[in-house]
Amino acid sequence: MTISKVEATDISFDELKEGSELYIQRRNRRLLNNHRKELRVFTKAEAVAYLDIDARTLDKYCKALKINPRRHEESQWLLDIEEVYKVRDSLPDELKKQLPFVRSESQDLQVIVVQNQKGGVGKTVTAATAASGLATEFHQNYRVGLIDMDGQGTLSMYYAPESAQEGCLSVGDLIMGNYELDENETLKEAISEAFLPTTIPNLRILPASQSDRAIEGWFHEAVFNQQLSSPYSILYDIIEQVKDEFDIIIIDTPPSLGYATYNAYYAGTSVIFPLSVTENDIDATCSYFSYIPQVWTLLKNAKHPGYDFMKILLTNHKESSTTTDLQNNLYDSFSTYLYSTEFNNSEAVRQASSLLSTVFDMSKSEYPKTKMTFQNAQQNGYEVTSQLHRDIQKVWREQEKEQ
Repeated sequence: MTISKVEATDISFDELKEGSELYIQRRNRRLLNNHRKELRVFTKAEAVAYLDIDARTLDKYCKALKINPRRHEESQWLLDIEEVYKVRDSLPDELKKQLPFVRSESQDLQVIVVQNQKGGVGKTVTAATAASGLATEFHQNYRVGLIDMDGQGTLSMYYAPESAQEGCLSVGDLIMGNYELDENETLKEAISEAFLPTTIPNLRILPASQSDRAIEGWFHEAVFNQQLSSPYSILYDIIEQVKDEFDIIIIDTPPSLGYATYNAYYAGTSVIFPLSVTENDIDATCSYFSYIPQVWTLLKNAKHPGYDFMKILLTNHKESSTTTDLQNNLYDSFSTYLYSTEFNNSEAVRQASSLLSTVFDMSKSEYPKTKMTFQNAQQNGYEVTSQLHRDIQKVWREQEKEQ
């Protein structure tokens, strides 16, 4: 019996769906089995350098806290990041590299949107590196959150790979209302629990799931049926429920300009545009920037108060004469917006990503390849993140002055 072209197309799409779901399930299982993520660990030399104390003081506080760094069979001396944090917290103020940050009422939660309509420019790696760097490398012990607004869920694989299997709420579930509150549970409690702990004690993530790809269709249907009076502010309302639990939230966005991205823009207090230094990526991004005033008009009409800062971060950077020429042209056009330090193209960053990690999720001793390569990548990541850190601190200082 001959089937129609429509029926054949139905079958093809169903087969593509089934094949993709099977592939994703196998990939996730393989990643979880082969690269189960562990807490970052420190050798004695690394712990001494990280805490900026001498070895005798480190031993003294480990003993006082009843931490035994010599308990590991595979190593003579190791602390994991939770133990290093405990030592740091127990140090007197004069020995701490930085005092813990306590955000005042006048200092707003910083919500940093990482966005570019062009795909492949390093949005996810930028978001993950910035979040893990702000959490670990600045000893103020910032409470950092990540939100994965990209239905592909790549960022979630870094920090919440088992969330889908464990039935955790995704950002899409919260936006679309695909949940029921337990008896006596408040919405605030449900949202707070949806931000999952990670292998970094002061970093939590609101993950995405594959079902979040339905967000755009849900938005269009709800808007068409006049069920959403403010379709851009749903993510903002979600964040408002937990704004006192975080100091900084970083949002990874999809490479598109739909309702999910508009919600991220509306929730944001600042924006970072990652930009890979290639002719095609620059052309595509400039086309995006030509349209972006219309994006802002919609946000402004929805009562967005404006951004504290907007910056362009050059990514996938590799020294060459062509790259230098492109950068010079970019500085001519965007000098006030460009961060001065580029996020380098690095084998260590790629290797860390293959292990569902950033260069701040591991120490040099854990890196499986050339240590110097890793050290250079971690230093570059620190310098890149420091630029964002300085902008955030500047905003907080200005907000304090205004009071």
